[in-house]
Amino acid sequence: MGTITISLDDDIERKLREIARVKFGGSKGAISKVIESALRNYFSQLEADVTIFRAYKDGKMIAEAKSLDELARILREKKIDPRGVEIVSTRQIKPIVRRGWR
Repeated sequence: MGTITISLDDDIERKLREIARVKFGGSKGAISKVIESALRNYFSQLEADVTIFRAYKDGKMIAEAKSLDELARILREKKIDPRGVEIVSTRQIKPIVRRGWR
C-alpha cells in the first residue's frame, strides 16, 4: 500500500470530508476509502472508453489489440487466417453507410 500526499481546493476537501463522514461514519481511513473508490470508478471509465478487439477461435481468445490493423498483424504473425476466427469488440462499431449511385 502506497502513501500519496496531494493538495486539494478547500471546497473539494470540505466535500470529500463530508462524503467520508456520511458514507463511512468518520471511521479511520474513511477519506482513503472514498478516494480509492472514486479512482476505481474513474479507471473503469477510462478503460471503457478504449476499444479493444479480441480474436477467438474455438471459444479460446488467441489475440487482443487496440485496433483492427494491429489485430490483423498479430494474426498474420501467428499464421492464423482472420476469416477463421471470431472478432469481438468491447464497443459497438458504427457501420459505414454509403448512399447514392456507385
